[in-house]
Amino acid sequence: MLQDKRPLELALKGLEAERLMHVDEEIAAIQAQLNSNAAPGTTRVVTASPNERTVTAQSRPGSHLTPAGRKKLSDLMTKRWAERRKAAAKK
Repeated sequence: MLQDKRPLELALKGLEAERLMHVDEEIAAIQAQLNSNAAPGTTRVVTASPNERTVTAQSRPGSHLTPAGRKKLSDLMTKRWAERRKAAAKK
């Protein structure tokens, strides 16, 4: 009886794997369509392994802030946060 079930179980596993492959192909097609609408200067990187479905966006090379630019942004954000705290304290 146990040996009679084994071929059916293997057939079921094969069909499930085939179904998953079909779903993965559809996911890849949708991701390809989404990538064509990506912002200029960004790229999408998909890992080679089909089991890993992570997609990460990479920034353009050389778009790093200078220390002076970082300081300026920091000062501006500190000023904005202080204004928000003041406004919240008045309410």
